[in-house]
Amino acid sequence: MPKSAKLDSTEVARALHSAIEAALAAVLQEKKKKKKKPVEPPPPSNEVEQQIANAAAGPTKPPPRDRHGFRGTPPPADFSLTELPDDSLLTEYEVAALARLSTNTLAAWRKRERDHPLKWTTIRGGRVRYRAGDVRQFIGAVNDRGRGAPGRRRTPRLRRAAPPVPPTSDRRRRDDCRDL
Repeated sequence: MPKSAKLDSTEVARALHSAIEAALAAVLQEKKKKKKKPVEPPPPSNEVEQQIANAAAGPTKPPPRDRHGFRGTPPPADFSLTELPDDSLLTEYEVAALARLSTNTLAAWRKRERDHPLKWTTIRGGRVRYRAGDVRQFIGAVNDRGRGAPGRRRTPRLRRAAPPVPPTSDRRRRDDCRDL
């Protein structure tokens, strides 16, 4: 047998080893390319499925408690004031929505001004209600007069002049006395 046809056992082992390494590298590259994303379940279609999905997700931290209540201007009212009878009672939130005022503004008016043109009623439990007729009258007066509470005019505050500086003649007299 010729020497070229005869392979050495070390050469065979090296060739086999390099072929195996090449095949493994090709397989790993294919796996990287085809890396599968985990299959996610479809989003819940109704409220019950949403609650089940939330429960399965595990415990979550509840949102922080708001201890101050609502403190802003509510969105515009979704009802018409003109359709309500004059004696129907409205909440502070509803009046703020109709007049586009903050609920804090209404509370401040109640605390400061007993004779405010927007009249209110206190019902059982200390809750405040406004009659629809009074609210209608208040909004009409504000629209007629312009911005701000009706019947109230802000008078500009006049600045008082600073008191005159006392003359320095007292000092001169004292200094003159020392020389004597």
